[in-house]
Amino acid sequence: MSTMKAFVRGDNTLLPGEQRLREITLYIIFGGLTTLVNLISFYCIDILLHNMGLHASFAGISFDPVDVLNITVSWILAVLFAFVTNRIFVFRSKGPFLKELIGFFASRIATLIVFEIGLFELGIFITENLMGLDKEDTALSIGHFSFKYKFIVKMLVAVFVVAGNYFLSKIYVFRGQKTNQPVASASDSISADGESEKNVGQ
Repeated sequence: MSTMKAFVRGDNTLLPGEQRLREITLYIIFGGLTTLVNLISFYCIDILLHNMGLHASFAGISFDPVDVLNITVSWILAVLFAFVTNRIFVFRSKGPFLKELIGFFASRIATLIVFEIGLFELGIFITENLMGLDKEDTALSIGHFSFKYKFIVKMLVAVFVVAGNYFLSKIYVFRGQKTNQPVASASDSISADGESEKNVGQ
């Protein structure tokens, strides 16, 4: 097993299986931090915009535009954090910065629409219409902090967001941009030298 230092750096001495383990481990760590950025932003913005009290409807379904605005702003902050950490630490990409930034945001739009907004609104619908709870009521209090039911829904949605974002980053954004390449072993070098000498002899 390679040293911990090599594992953290992700250098060329790591075996393919170790590289994969490193990638997943770091993604979970930074994915957790990204989720934290998202949740803290959502919590703070909700406090700032709490008294706006706007309501709208789409296709007969009512929703709170303030929640959608809150989700979008906290999503932008989290995606920026995720892009920087994924590019530098997780996938160690050296691909075109702007191209990857656009691709990263484009892939995240899918999870924004499907999970961040869609699944969140579904969770709110279930909370209020099936469970009979008000999303603005306090669900949990820890010290001086109180968390509304909609914040609990937001935390549950975050699990799906992290999983979806990993696969999108792996498949569409940072594919084939690793900086490390396999290092040839001593036997490979000897073999290559032998082939060269053969070719010269011929």
